[in-house]
Amino acid sequence: MDASLSVQIRLAGSVLCLSACVEPTQGESWHPVASAREVGRLQRQITEQETERLTLPEARTVAQSHQRMGFHGRAAEPAWIMLDLGRRVTPEEVVLFSARVADPAPDDPVGGFPSGVRVLISDTTDPAEFRAMAQWKEETPGSGGDLPWLRLKTQGLAGRFLRVELQSGHVRGRSSFFTLGEIVVIEDGMNRALGAVVTASPGIDNAPRWMESNLTDGFLWCGNLHGTARASSNGFHSRIESHVDAVPKWVEVDLGQVFALDEVRLVPARPADFADVTGFGFPPSFRVLLDPDEGALFDSERLLFKTSPEGFPNPGDAAVCLSATGRTARRVRVQADQLWQRSSDYIFALAELQVFSGGRNVALGKPVQYSDVVEMAASWQPMALVVGFASQRELLSWQDWLAGASRRLELDHALAVSRLKLGQMEARAHKDLLRSVLVLVMGLMVLAAAIFYRLHRRQRQVRQKMRESIARDLHDEIGSHLSHLALLAESGDHAKLPAIASGARELQFAMRDLVWLLDPGNGDARDFSSRLRSTCNQLLTAAIPEVVIESKGSPPAKQLPLDWTREVLLFTREAVTNAARHSRANEAKLLFDWTTTDFIWELRDNGQGFEELAQDFQRGAGLRNLRHRATQLKAKLMIESHSGRGTWIRLHCPLPQGT
Repeated sequence: MDASLSVQIRLAGSVLCLSACVEPTQGESWHPVASAREVGRLQRQITEQETERLTLPEARTVAQSHQRMGFHGRAAEPAWIMLDLGRRVTPEEVVLFSARVADPAPDDPVGGFPSGVRVLISDTTDPAEFRAMAQWKEETPGSGGDLPWLRLKTQGLAGRFLRVELQSGHVRGRSSFFTLGEIVVIEDGMNRALGAVVTASPGIDNAPRWMESNLTDGFLWCGNLHGTARASSNGFHSRIESHVDAVPKWVEVDLGQVFALDEVRLVPARPADFADVTGFGFPPSFRVLLDPDEGALFDSERLLFKTSPEGFPNPGDAAVCLSATGRTARRVRVQADQLWQRSSDYIFALAELQVFSGGRNVALGKPVQYSDVVEMAASWQPMALVVGFASQRELLSWQDWLAGASRRLELDHALAVSRLKLGQMEARAHKDLLRSVLVLVMGLMVLAAAIFYRLHRRQRQVRQKMRESIARDLHDEIGSHLSHLALLAESGDHAKLPAIASGARELQFAMRDLVWLLDPGNGDARDFSSRLRSTCNQLLTAAIPEVVIESKGSPPAKQLPLDWTREVLLFTREAVTNAARHSRANEAKLLFDWTTTDFIWELRDNGQGFEELAQDFQRGAGLRNLRHRATQLKAKLMIESHSGRGTWIRLHCPLPQGT
């Protein structure tokens, strides 16, 4: 290799290496290897976080058909809410749930969670007797407005009256306000605030949506304490009736012994075959009865709950939680006094009946009795009423649900941060790739110029002829590829990276062939035959699944003239590139047949073919170039193609004289 060419190629390589190490932004260090490691670490971290997230309960905002949203308070100094818990309790945790709706207004997406909270407890209602247990304030104005809930760990203080003082940080019109959905006081795994009497500073009463009593009714914006495990049955389903007055219907669980009760929880059904129907089968009028004796008749004195004459709004996906503190029972019965209308018939259905005593569900797995039951329904079974599952998913305790749902919120935040960082790093990497492609184009242009200079020095006698040939090749093939790559790179569109990569590969193959062609040490016709095979293999296998290349005869053991090898090589590139781009074939066969006087080149594919004589056939430069090069080679060219039957190209070329 000439010394001048070596220097130019080394300079081109130096341009590429230096450009790859350029820092993308001023004042910020950037190392490609280190950044690749960080991208890999972030991707693994995101995968691990996504995997863990799927195992945790999800708090989704559900449609609250019961219409009991929460409490809407006005600004005060301070605003306050007081709960009479009915007895002295020692809270482990106080949880304030926001008030949310499934279809929020565009300018009020999550509601108005207060900007500051202080929780106090006392044995009396005297303000001077209250002791502070916990407090919280948002870090920056508005940062706490989208909280789904706020968990406040207490300090082991006990009392009967819980006071929550709130700061309002939200303005609508000229008034300042706050909203809360539910106040939960956890002691021994139970919500001791359920059914507590509520008093509060002035608020906006709009029954049933906004009332003080909504804060302790057990209705959450997320519906229920669902886990992730899927249910295998829907629950209990009564016999289907054709008349609405086919009542009463009832279902009960026998706890096996008398328990001091904390809470009775009714979980509405949402069966898989009626997944769009919430509160499936939940009775508009019902009562809950308790009996401490086995087999005794229920009477009004054993009544825990009875709906008002106006009826009970369908709870949808929300559990109906009834405080039973101070009551005892062995049997718990739910009796429907009015049936739910399904379509033109009437039923009573319930997904789960939970009875809590001492912080645990003592109804789990206990015997179930009923007035009647639907027949021939595998997905509805009486015992499914006490398996710990709603119709869709498992039911969790307060501790498990709060821990899991809170961890999922932490992961959601961490995933958002990780994805943002990963996106920034990928954008920077894409920018560097685009810059590298432009530098590669510059380097290839320098290399092409160096090759041209070498030809000028070594073949002065035929310089004019070869200059015209090389210029045409660079313009028709290399130049068009470089221009196309430059336009794609300058666009800055990341979606065009695959096109840049594909074009760069084709350009790489073309440059290899051109460099080989011009190298005086490229060997004899046997080397040329290997080059043809390599070129065809590189261009075809990326687009056609099955490619067979066959050689017959023996190439002459002499070097072929440069202009002849050039025309055959460019004919080959034109033909196989057209097949790869346009044939849509899945099989192609190439034949190189060497005789003592001729070289025969054939290409067959089973692609879509074309009809050259058809009026709508769009003639391009491909066929014209093939015929032009066949003429230059003084060869016979045959092209046969039909729509749907593939294409056959045969070049019968005499070997140059003296070969």
